[in-house]
Amino acid sequence: MREKYSFDIKKTLYEFVSIQSDTGTKLEKNLEKYLLEFISQLSCFKEKKDFGTYRLNQDRLDREVVWALLKRDSDDTIILLNHHDVVDSYDYGEIKSFAYEPDTLRDKLKVFNLPQDVIRDISSGEWIFGRGSADMKAGIVIQLAVLDKLSRDKNFNGNILFLSVPDEETLSHGMRECTKLLLKLKTKYSLNYKLLINSEPHEREKEDEYIVYEGSVGKTMAVVYVRGKKSHIGQIFQGLNPSLIMSKIISNTEMNSELCDIRLGESSPPPSWSYCRDFKEVYDASIPEAAGGYLSFLTLERTPKDIISGLKKICEKSFTEAIKQANFNYKKFTNSNDELKWRVNVKQYSELYKAAKEYCGEKIDDILKETLDRIEGDIKEGKITIPESNFLIIKTLLNNVPYTEPIIVIAFSPPYYPHISNRDMKLSEDIEKLSEFIDTIARKDYKNVVKKREYFMGISDLSYAGLMDNDEVIPYIEPNMPLWNEKFYTIPFEAMKKLSIPIINIGPWGKDIHKMTERVYKPDIMSQTPWLIESVIRYLLKDKGDK
Repeated sequence: MREKYSFDIKKTLYEFVSIQSDTGTKLEKNLEKYLLEFISQLSCFKEKKDFGTYRLNQDRLDREVVWALLKRDSDDTIILLNHHDVVDSYDYGEIKSFAYEPDTLRDKLKVFNLPQDVIRDISSGEWIFGRGSADMKAGIVIQLAVLDKLSRDKNFNGNILFLSVPDEETLSHGMRECTKLLLKLKTKYSLNYKLLINSEPHEREKEDEYIVYEGSVGKTMAVVYVRGKKSHIGQIFQGLNPSLIMSKIISNTEMNSELCDIRLGESSPPPSWSYCRDFKEVYDASIPEAAGGYLSFLTLERTPKDIISGLKKICEKSFTEAIKQANFNYKKFTNSNDELKWRVNVKQYSELYKAAKEYCGEKIDDILKETLDRIEGDIKEGKITIPESNFLIIKTLLNNVPYTEPIIVIAFSPPYYPHISNRDMKLSEDIEKLSEFIDTIARKDYKNVVKKREYFMGISDLSYAGLMDNDEVIPYIEPNMPLWNEKFYTIPFEAMKKLSIPIINIGPWGKDIHKMTERVYKPDIMSQTPWLIESVIRYLLKDKGDK
């Protein structure tokens, strides 16, 4: 029988949702502790202690990956991956205190002026509401149910490695560190990783269409710093306002569909700016000295090499447009044909660092270390964010090179998520036919159609299961990321290359992720999703145990 679990999935999900585990806070450790205790009570781990925690390196909150291994005689292993952090609940406003109580929250939501589909889902009784219900505590409980059920099947002869990571919603520190754990466990237990299954929620277009993903979108965050030429507003043409240049860059990039990445019939959303401002700290009658911002490119095949070279061309074009506009207005103002003597100057961060090194020698590294030490303290105290701190580093370098004219510097900021796709891996025949197999099971047992999507667009930890196009990633990310440092941010590229694990996302239907009406489809968590995951595991491990 399909429904054969030793614990109540719905009740367990309610328990997990009730434990607040806001990302980037000590609250994450609450769920780590509870999860470890929960695993220790499963029958298969009462005697065989193949479970534990793996502490993240250089983590100020001492967070840990929780892992558990069901080990049988085979080497073939399926990985079940999830994350136990959730976004905060401030968006719930006056009902924030009920965000972790699904039934009470559902009743409280009834008084709000909500969209019709939400009202319909509240009335149906088929949806569980609550912060983290869909993203992704449902996935944790589903995977635990499958792990426990297969552990009770004495004829099951494969291995299942359960991994629950922190920090997915922020910098994916948990998964980046988990790549090292995967290599350690692989060696210690002689494991052959066949497939990594994530259980992030999917969004359906039709009620009877279940969505699975065999890839995950990448994310590259670019930083743009513009230093203009400061002047009094009464002598405006003696200066060049960096805000003018930034406005041109934003105009040429924001929601520009020509910058979408298109592959395998799917398209990433266009880039968008998350932050932009001038860096003037006090009021005076002068234009800002500098301005900057950061934007995200979602990628399907475009590499950091492509992005930084493409962004440099856009910045050069924008700089030219700004100079042209300044000259047009200068000529009108002076009633002459004279032109301002500005020139286009755009550099990558790596080029700026090289120039500073040539000019200052080893001293520049000491100067940067002092800056980074100061930034570290400011980040801990919440005075500055990680993306914003890039501007301080760039400013430090510019203050130590003999540049006096306006300049644009472009760089990369954490977090970086490589895109990943099974299409770029050498796959076994059973992995190649995996989506077809899942579709067959879903049609037979649930009368649903399974639609395969090439890329999960929600950005996920799947990105770190392997590394594609490493020659166009590593040489461009590391030297152009000001915060690339053991204390702040690194990516285990070598570990990722060694892993190269095929991936799939099989998760429940979820709606309104990161919103106050976040919810997950009860029939999926109670039956369909755990059954599909179990069926995939048995199919890949050639298991014919007690189904």
